Amino acid sequence: MTFANPIKNMVTHAKKTPFSITSVALIAAVALLPACSTVSVNKQASAKTITAQRGNIVTTKKLSSDTASALLSAGLNEQACMQQFDLCLTQLTDSILNEHYRPALAVFAELHYAKARQLSASQDCRNALARPPLDPYYANAPLEDTEAKVQQENTNRCLTGYQERLFDAIKSSYTYLFYDSLTHDFEGADQDKSPSQAQNRIPNDTDIQTQDIYNAASNDVITQLYRSTNGSNKLMGGTKVDYLPTSASHLNDSNQAAIANYSPLKGKPTEQVNVMKIQIDDYDLGVYLPNENNYLQNAHKQTSALADLVSTYELRLSGLNSISKRPGLGISLVASLDDRYTTTIRQLLVSSLSGRLANEKDGDTDESKPSSRIYPTGHLLLTGLIEPSGDSVLDVLSSRKLDIHLYNPYQSESVNILNSDYPLAANFSAGYGLWLSENQLDGVGYLNLITRQPEARLPKLFMLEPYDPNKRVLIMLHGLASSPATWVNLTNDILNDDKLRDNYQVWQIFYPTNLPILENRYQIQQLINSTYEQTDPKVQNRASKNSVIISHSMGAIIARMMLSDENLVDDLDRLDDQNVLSDSEKRKIRDALKASFGEDQLKERFELKALPQVDTAVFLSAPFRGTDYADRWFTRALRRIVYLPVGLVKTVTDNLATIATQGDLAQNPLGALYLQNGASQLSDKSSFIQLTKDITINDRVTYHSIIANNDADITKGLAQMQPAGAKVDLSQAVEEDTEDKEEDTEDKAVGTSSPSDSSRLSAQPLVAAVTVNEDISQALTERLSDGIVPYTSAHLDGAASETIISGGHSIQTNPQTILTLRQILHKQLQE
Repeated sequence: MTFANPIKNMVTHAKKTPFSITSVALIAAVALLPACSTVSVNKQASAKTITAQRGNIVTTKKLSSDTASALLSAGLNEQACMQQFDLCLTQLTDSILNEHYRPALAVFAELHYAKARQLSASQDCRNALARPPLDPYYANAPLEDTEAKVQQENTNRCLTGYQERLFDAIKSSYTYLFYDSLTHDFEGADQDKSPSQAQNRIPNDTDIQTQDIYNAASNDVITQLYRSTNGSNKLMGGTKVDYLPTSASHLNDSNQAAIANYSPLKGKPTEQVNVMKIQIDDYDLGVYLPNENNYLQNAHKQTSALADLVSTYELRLSGLNSISKRPGLGISLVASLDDRYTTTIRQLLVSSLSGRLANEKDGDTDESKPSSRIYPTGHLLLTGLIEPSGDSVLDVLSSRKLDIHLYNPYQSESVNILNSDYPLAANFSAGYGLWLSENQLDGVGYLNLITRQPEARLPKLFMLEPYDPNKRVLIMLHGLASSPATWVNLTNDILNDDKLRDNYQVWQIFYPTNLPILENRYQIQQLINSTYEQTDPKVQNRASKNSVIISHSMGAIIARMMLSDENLVDDLDRLDDQNVLSDSEKRKIRDALKASFGEDQLKERFELKALPQVDTAVFLSAPFRGTDYADRWFTRALRRIVYLPVGLVKTVTDNLATIATQGDLAQNPLGALYLQNGASQLSDKSSFIQLTKDITINDRVTYHSIIANNDADITKGLAQMQPAGAKVDLSQAVEEDTEDKEEDTEDKAVGTSSPSDSSRLSAQPLVAAVTVNEDISQALTERLSDGIVPYTSAHLDGAASETIISGGHSIQTNPQTILTLRQILHKQLQE
């Protein structure tokens, strides 16, 4: 019997018979099975997932995932939807089967805004912004009449569609955001089961995206509407503007009213005044402003409600340590007033060469009057909201009437919409940032010191916000060769602190530091007194009490004199203990001073009187007893190019100028008080320092000293003596000690480690500040210095607090200084 080999037979059969068609199909199906899968899973960074979830047409220029899903579910292509927009909306509406209509409002709001953006970028709409042809004979020649007519029709149609889509985006997003407050009158609405937005404290992604749509569309309408009414932009076509009277009989046009910001109409400042009616095609828009003088003054000109309206969406503020914002509804805007004061290096140079002030018109301004040097803020903050009319969903969606409300965010923290209160958004850094950017304060401060000027630049006072009678005043005085720009970080941190922002308003003084310090004190105090008188003539406002002065360096010397009641005339004779001057020379100088100022004005300059409104002061790096730094060779060389403006307006006359030309008399004790510039008077040997170093501060004033020390080892030793008041500097990393690094390297090389490696710090942090609670030993006080001002010069007995900051003379920018100042202000509010 013979048995067949099965393996051999299988191989032989395989060679002779091909696979069946069924087998081939089965293998192919198995191979293609993964490729036919509709879902694949891949890992990606969580940040990308969050971006995809929260992004929308405003933030990523792409439709949100919810809107894209809604289109796909309805079988709609995004591009086709934009091409046949009205038909797309109809088919999308038919596809929404959910009885809760609210999520669909968010989808429609985004689609409307996406269509508006597409139209604004199209050539037909951009033609509205095109300039007339420059050369009629070449490529940019005018179109034929027929072509021009067709183009104009296309442009008008595009602009109409663009405006319509923006308004629809606002209405749809508004209805979504406030749906819980509106009557649900659309067919199929289930009011009992509709979710209440008010009960949900945590907003979902769609809430945030829809608020973005509402804000972005409102921003486009408000800013472009303003450009259109001013003639600089035509994307809002066919606008008809009707300026409404703002009760001119009650509107006070005086400078005093502008400074005090008196409300021109009866009612509260938070109330709204209708100032404009604008018609765009078949839409009626009303514009409302705060019931405050500063905001209505420009509207009263009947040219525009405000000038140079800029959205913070279009601003990138750099150079600030932080941006002070308040989250909420609305668009943060800044309105720059036409008549605002500006100062630049170019203006200063022009005025120096021409012998006139660049901002001074022909005889219109008398700079000698303090009232002419008080400047209300020229940048008004606004928060804009657009409210469609209607109390039901369908009323709002079909409304052709919208109101544009512009609020003062300092006065209005919330807005009532459909009987519910919502917080108002604000950007408190925007106006301050614009003011700093258009005024070259630092450069002007230096040039004021060294340029030869026929007229003195007298001090100026800047209000950083509209005057508020219910806020305490915070006065800031800068130092030598400086400007209000030195306070940028402190001011911005105050704006960023809700408690301080709500209770303080900032006034910054800009003064020429080349003037004799006695004259600067007199002029600054006159300026401050005039401001209080104009803002509160009856002395009944909170703003006229509990004011604070923060001052640095030379500014601190001036501030102390404004808080003293001493009579410096009594101390004049002791300045000449060495009898350098003869009796005739003394008489000549005294007679010249009297002739220059008059008997009464001379008394006002030498008889000090404390500001009654101020009860708190903070002195930073103050050379109360002078400094030898002012007498070093390089400083003396610099002082020679600091010019004294001998033609002070109504101050120093030709009599004193004659003495000034006699050379050495300017170096004599009495003459030096008014014949030395401010920089020279900071010398510890100057007559001014000898006269003022021991003056006392009024007992009702609480004062604090913040003193710098540039030797880290001394600060560390002081911290060890008073550990309770020490603060560690974590503002920057400290490099590891070189020896520690070498030990670590050796340990690693031999494969060993110290038992304390895991707990050992890589570096010892520096000491940032020390609050001094007891007397410092004389050995330390003699060594403490910021490199310019020694501790012995800056220290004042009787200070409520004394803080040593690790750093150089310019500690006003130091974070620890700013933190200490904020703590002092918070404490003052509690007292």
